[in-house]
Amino acid sequence: MNADLFTNPPLALDSQLFDASRFPLVRLRRRAVQPGFAFAWAAQMRRLLALATPFVVVAEHAGDESPDDFQLRAAWLRTHRAALGAHCRGLVVIEPRIEARAGTRETLRRLTDGSGVRTVVVSSMRVANELAPVLLKHAATQAAARVSRSRAV
Repeated sequence: MNADLFTNPPLALDSQLFDASRFPLVRLRRRAVQPGFAFAWAAQMRRLLALATPFVVVAEHAGDESPDDFQLRAAWLRTHRAALGAHCRGLVVIEPRIEARAGTRETLRRLTDGSGVRTVVVSSMRVANELAPVLLKHAATQAAARVSRSRAV
């Protein structure tokens, strides 16, 4: 992995919830997914967006997330589609069970529909770590192409 892509974030995040030590790769800590965590998650996501810097979020699939937390996070994602599309280059969910990946992928797609955020479901943290720089680079290339097309008259 290209070490130059990962530097310390200029704004500290709650290390109990997110591991941002390899920013712009931000990992949601699985042990933080406890009932009632959605409010802290939303506050930390706002802080991430305030950086106005491209980033990728990696999380392990949490099938035991409470319905209330899921609904709050889903509402937050819908409400912040534009900001997510501007800065979040990808949401990568780790689902080791092959039989559960399709359902997880569909849920993730519905949650981010219309935001422009790339969503990927992978089998392991190793794959997620390899994919994050690709998502960041690909999104930067697409943004540059959009700017070029908009300037071509």
